[in-house]
Amino acid sequence: AKIMNKLGLSWTMHQEGFDASNIGFIDGDTDLQERLTRNIIDTAIKIGAHTVILPECGHAYGAARWEAARWYGHQLPVRIIHMTEFLAEVIGRGDLKVKPIGETGTFHDPCQMVRRGGLEAAPRIVMKALGIDLHELKDTGNLGFCCGGGGGVVSNQRATPLRYKVFEMKMRQVDDTGAKRFITSCGQCRITLDMGAKHFNWDKRPESLLEMVADNLAD
Repeated sequence: AKIMNKLGLSWTMHQEGFDASNIGFIDGDTDLQERLTRNIIDTAIKIGAHTVILPECGHAYGAARWEAARWYGHQLPVRIIHMTEFLAEVIGRGDLKVKPIGETGTFHDPCQMVRRGGLEAAPRIVMKALGIDLHELKDTGNLGFCCGGGGGVVSNQRATPLRYKVFEMKMRQVDDTGAKRFITSCGQCRITLDMGAKHFNWDKRPESLLEMVADNLAD
């Protein structure tokens, strides 16, 4: 809200089209997923919106950004983009000014955004504008390790030991960069990584790129 108001845009979180998850895919119910995704787009059309901005949710990105077109069978009547894409665009155009943080940071590339969606450059455009001295992980971009909770595994308690093993690899890579801040652009990844950080009493917590922008808007 802080960012949208700063840009002076007309926006809403409409009660009829708020569920952007991929719960239908996870449950193997594509009919449910089609109803959920169509509801978002149909609501946008109904209220006269031109763009649907997806939140920091990798699952929503996959379900709405890339799967919706097959259900409509033609070009979508609204534009659907991830919040990271949106931030890169408005910051790149100079419409949104941010204050430089001037600290070192490293970035976890969410699988849904990068491997599936190609959003490798967008978060780096935003971090550059924030003055983040980016120290890349050893494995980054399309080769980056999963957070350990992808595909809904974060909710599977039987997978907890495996998640922690994956997190240990990520934790070592982050520490090896020497960066002060650990940033990502997926809420699901952040939940998984935060669980790992608490389990190992790690001194770093994954930070939201979106929140970082909102906290550093220029006057």
